[in-house]
Amino acid sequence: MSDEVYDGWAREWLELEARAPELQPLSPFQWVSSQPSESFPTRIHRIPMLSLSNVYSLEELREWDAGLQKLLGTSQIDYTCELKIDGLAVSVIYEEGQLRVGVTRGDGTQGDEVTANLKTVRSLPHTLPEAISLEVRGEVYLARQDFDELNRRRAASGEPAFKNPRNAAAGSLRLLDSREVHRRRLSLFLYNQVDGPLESTHSASLKRLEDWGLPTNPEARRVSSIEDVAAFCAHWEAHHSELPYDIDGVVIKVDSLRMQEQVGFTAKSPRWAVAFKFTAEQAVTVLRAVELGVGRTGVLTPVAILDPVELNGTLVSRATLHNFDQVSRFDLHLGDTVTLEKGGEIIPKVVAVDAAQRAPEALALQPPAFCPVCDTRTVQEVGEVDWRCPNVQCPEQQQERVLHFVSRKAMDIDAVGPALVAQLFAHRLIANAADLYRLEVEALAQLERMGTKSAKNVMESIERSRTRPLGAFLHALGIPHVGEKTARVLARRMGSLEAIREASSEELAEIGEIGGVIAESIVRFFQDPEQQRLIEQLLAHGVTPVQQEVAGQKIAELEGKTVVITGTLSEPRDVWKQRLEEAGASVTGSVSRKTDFLLAGNNAGSKLEKARKLGVSLLDEATLRQWMGAEAQE
Repeated sequence: MSDEVYDGWAREWLELEARAPELQPLSPFQWVSSQPSESFPTRIHRIPMLSLSNVYSLEELREWDAGLQKLLGTSQIDYTCELKIDGLAVSVIYEEGQLRVGVTRGDGTQGDEVTANLKTVRSLPHTLPEAISLEVRGEVYLARQDFDELNRRRAASGEPAFKNPRNAAAGSLRLLDSREVHRRRLSLFLYNQVDGPLESTHSASLKRLEDWGLPTNPEARRVSSIEDVAAFCAHWEAHHSELPYDIDGVVIKVDSLRMQEQVGFTAKSPRWAVAFKFTAEQAVTVLRAVELGVGRTGVLTPVAILDPVELNGTLVSRATLHNFDQVSRFDLHLGDTVTLEKGGEIIPKVVAVDAAQRAPEALALQPPAFCPVCDTRTVQEVGEVDWRCPNVQCPEQQQERVLHFVSRKAMDIDAVGPALVAQLFAHRLIANAADLYRLEVEALAQLERMGTKSAKNVMESIERSRTRPLGAFLHALGIPHVGEKTARVLARRMGSLEAIREASSEELAEIGEIGGVIAESIVRFFQDPEQQRLIEQLLAHGVTPVQQEVAGQKIAELEGKTVVITGTLSEPRDVWKQRLEEAGASVTGSVSRKTDFLLAGNNAGSKLEKARKLGVSLLDEATLRQWMGAEAQE
């Protein structure tokens, strides 16, 4: 089934469990997990596999280009344009010329190790012509011809057909029987090299991968202006159906690796790359009902319940309506005929309504007067589009807050998931996140499908979270407008929880990445009596966020020096770049006579040779950690 149908049913089941605890023994959430398959070992990506930001029009594409020109201080930027293959992202690691590891993208931080299955991809060499070590990334897909053949075989054996090539490819790569994976004839295009000997441009790196016999897409093009990019995108939007495989857009990357380093990354995606998404497929169906979701901040989100309709190869019966301003703009009524499309070809949304087909007696949709969970009268703050439930004790809000609190990028309590949280609330074992630290094995063991062993695992997971880094703790609190990246910046700049709680909005606003609006939000949060009580409870239960040194402390050996980073390091280059800059160094992309130090890892390549010729001092991670002290070992 589609992700949309699955997620809708999952939410309905959890809500049903919360209302009727006696159904919990039947819960699929007791044995079905959303974590990487236990059939494959999990592997952490040394360099995270970030997602791309999207643009949906040539105008947005030109705005992205204008922003890069401003950041780089030049109007001349070369780009590489690549077809955006509709498949499953993977990382492939070669050591000394031998294919050693293949990993799915997973959540971007860790994925399933599927080396044996990746080795069945015919175009992927097991041995390179040179004894080099490198990591490359790409997209596994099924060509349309192979997809049709797979479905013919399934029909002949009485099995249901796959809906689309992407889902078939993703499912195939996770099969336990590599012989069956081989029969399905998966294909692969590699689109990026993230480690090993690098060229100076992305296009040159792709050419070198091709020279090594690695599969790259032959349609990739280097162009010299954003208008050339626009022409490439327009061509393939018109002709993508002529390809033997599915694509859903074009990926545009700054070609110069030096420029890529200059513009860097956001918390979620590189600034130097963007995905131009093709116009989404649409479908027409009927709106039957509206369901309200309650978020952790009390925001009420309307979700359309629809007659099931096929869209982009999946069956859709639910679609987001975003908020009631959108409902009002569409003048939606129950029974309306609506047009759907998938935003980014992922999330279904209503984009139009045919009022001409509306029945005279149809009821107009109105913002809710009361919260559907706790029956509190709803509010809409001045200047906001969202309607909210103002009751911070609303059970649904509390559950959502706890789920955010235990999430991996927050307190990382991996043994506590949605089903367990629902049970804990249903049995009144917790009322907020702080109560997690009061739980006992005996009480947990009495819950359905738990038992003493599982209860001990939960308690161990909770215990490990007591000393999470301050940035993760701040993110877990759910401060409005403070996401994962901002929380880390706040922790690093302020150093301690106490300093943040006592800071004025003026002090916080002086932090460049914070700004006035976020500063005010932080101050309001820590002045809120409810939040003060929660934080005091957490501290009283032994939660001790690990304090971080205040950023900006200069290191004599590095202050004013120019450093270049090259080779394979034990941590991502962006991590070392941030540490070096905070220590007072300037990090550049190429070695010259002005370079003071070269931080060299394994497979350093040409930069190391040039540094030696120029007499540049070499550094390793151990030396830097010694200079920087404990901070570099967090």
